[in-house]
Amino acid sequence: MKKIFLSILVAVGAFFGASNAKAQIAVNFSTAEMQPEFAAMAQQVMDMQMTDPDGANKAFSKLFGKVKKNKEQAVAVGKFFLDRNVYPCAKQLANAAYTVDPHYVPGLKLSVGVCLLRKNYGEAGAKLDEILNTDPNDIEALRLSARVYKYVNPYAAKDILNQIIEKEPGNLDAYKQLGDIAYQLEEYKDAVEAYKKFFTPDAKLEIADLRSGENYLLSLMNQQDVYTMKDVANQLLPLDANDLVVRRMLFFGDMETFDYANASEHIKYLTEKQYDDSLYVYLDYVYAANYATEVIEDVPAAIEYYKKGLEIAPDKVGGYKSLADLYRKNKQAAEGLPYYVKYVELKGEKADEFDKLGLGNYYTAVKDAVPAKEDGSVDEEARLAIIEKGDPYFQAYMDAQPDKYQGPYYRAKLWVRDGGKAEAEPKKYYEQTLDIINKMSAEDAASAVSYKKVALTYLMIYYLKTDDTDQCKNYMNQILEIDPNDALANRIKAAL
Repeated sequence: MKKIFLSILVAVGAFFGASNAKAQIAVNFSTAEMQPEFAAMAQQVMDMQMTDPDGANKAFSKLFGKVKKNKEQAVAVGKFFLDRNVYPCAKQLANAAYTVDPHYVPGLKLSVGVCLLRKNYGEAGAKLDEILNTDPNDIEALRLSARVYKYVNPYAAKDILNQIIEKEPGNLDAYKQLGDIAYQLEEYKDAVEAYKKFFTPDAKLEIADLRSGENYLLSLMNQQDVYTMKDVANQLLPLDANDLVVRRMLFFGDMETFDYANASEHIKYLTEKQYDDSLYVYLDYVYAANYATEVIEDVPAAIEYYKKGLEIAPDKVGGYKSLADLYRKNKQAAEGLPYYVKYVELKGEKADEFDKLGLGNYYTAVKDAVPAKEDGSVDEEARLAIIEKGDPYFQAYMDAQPDKYQGPYYRAKLWVRDGGKAEAEPKKYYEQTLDIINKMSAEDAASAVSYKKVALTYLMIYYLKTDDTDQCKNYMNQILEIDPNDALANRIKAAL
């Protein structure tokens, strides 16, 4: 099986839509215990929010008046509202605590949480700097700083996380955050190094770890570490059995490790349409096509998978060649030709002489598949029309590689219109093939001996059909020097 990973030339985010969404950052810090009176009043505010908003405002105003000059209780009540995402109440209490004591660390952390509710990362960072000026070893503040800077200055966030690891070498969350940042920066090797310290085989994972786990899988894919990728996918699957990225990567891992038994089960996320069509990506269909050809030997199914993939990602240039090759494998060269032509056209100036040689050979396959006329004779006119379209591609190859025998060799095959006749164009190009091979070093010529034998055979038959016995014997003897047991040459020798 051709390894698909080896053909991946762009960042994994281009395939899987790497998200830039900023997740809500949790702020965990200790506060003084709320006095029972204030706890009851805070709960009353929550209970009245939906049924009596005016009453809730009055209740909060009364509560605020009682705690606004008590920094410990202001922060405790503020944390109550912060945890319930009630921004206005939490903000007023954070401001009150800051007014009473701008250096009170729990109050500053409440302010950080309030800023993060509105994704105000700049102000959150400023408050965190105030905390760290007071206590540079505050691990929670360092953690929050790393998460805040993760979105505004990822390199600064990496420095902060390394500070945390230096202070607490066993802080696994710091490694996970380093992995997230490296993934965000498309530094996939660094991401793998960081993530593997968090996603150990015995790690007790939670649903909150799933997004980082997805990033780890994609980083492993980029680094072509397929066995680890497969292990991690199996580790993550129990967190959410319907997670599409995990199921996708599990199937990809099966295919890359030749685990076809599991691949037959894991491909069902696609074959059974378990997700909306819009959620599938190009590589889903590429791997499905590979499964169809390698596992169940269903080339028509592989063709349909590639067509769906190219509908999603029409810019995947290599996909057009793969689709054309599948059509040719399925003896549908005529149907596949437009895809090969498009492949060369989309490559534009990047299309080299080898691409053009390939397209010329594709025209040969199309020419050979032209059906016979109703009377059973060769449709030379139809074949000639195809030959004339394919011939310039061989010319382009021969202009770029004049010392390569492949150009004239395959060009000769293109020009064979009727195998029953002696034709001048194939003869000319087979002669050019021999001329190039005969000028090669002995070592290089030895590697081309099978091509030489084909050219000699055509020329032997050509001269047999044109009654030139001397030339026929000349090429016959050269064939027998290469292969004394060649059946056709020996029959001709006996006849002559």
